[in-house]
Amino acid sequence: MSQSTVAKYFSLTWEMTKINILSAMEYRFSFWMLVFGMIVNDIGLLFIWVIFFQRFPEINGWQFQDTVLLFSLSTMAFALVMVFGGGAFEISRKIRQGELDYYLSFPKNILWHCSISKTDISAIGDFLFSIIIFFFSGDISLSKIGLFLLMVLPSAAILFSFIVITQSLAFWVGDFEDGAYNLFHALLGFSLYPQSVFHGLLKLLMFTLLPAFFIVTLPVELVKNFSLLNFALLVTVAIGITILAVKIFFAGLKKYESGNLINVKS
Repeated sequence: MSQSTVAKYFSLTWEMTKINILSAMEYRFSFWMLVFGMIVNDIGLLFIWVIFFQRFPEINGWQFQDTVLLFSLSTMAFALVMVFGGGAFEISRKIRQGELDYYLSFPKNILWHCSISKTDISAIGDFLFSIIIFFFSGDISLSKIGLFLLMVLPSAAILFSFIVITQSLAFWVGDFEDGAYNLFHALLGFSLYPQSVFHGLLKLLMFTLLPAFFIVTLPVELVKNFSLLNFALLVTVAIGITILAVKIFFAGLKKYESGNLINVKS
């Protein structure tokens, strides 16, 4: 894929996302209720750890500021995925209902088109929450801000790829909406806990089936103490799992049974 093609995809993604957001803003009250509702939800989750760390200042070397950084990074990665690629979370349903037919009628990449078809408006609240609490994650410097933004990108790529892989299993097993949903929320659960509490089998799980280590643990450690070798590992995993997700989706697409719903929306 040439640089000009990649640039066009980025440009189209941006434009489609703007259209989705502007469409949602036609109902201003509903729009802001979704955004602020998610911010309140995130504050509630973090507040649990505020209370916990007041009583136990440290968990195996992990402090409250580390948890704030983890929340900031994980909610930012989640927000990027759900704002720019929220449609990926509906792949399983579209497979089951034969709704991929619509995307087959377009010349652009089907996975890309399906992913950008929806913007989760409430994730904008996650995005704003992430920015706000980042400034409570300890000493702030330009280098820390730069590292944070740098780590969010591969983190979001891994999260997006995980969603695509789990959603694409519906090509083979049929109705997998609940399974993909449960796996996603299991991953989310691992991603919002102080990472020093996981050991043994749970730690192994975070490296494999539920890659929370690469989505939050390693990026947080890199923001705190940057290592070129660990960053190379993170980028390698992000590229590798992205390639795997694309291959799995298109391998499954070959097995897709049309729902005879091909039409062009005006």
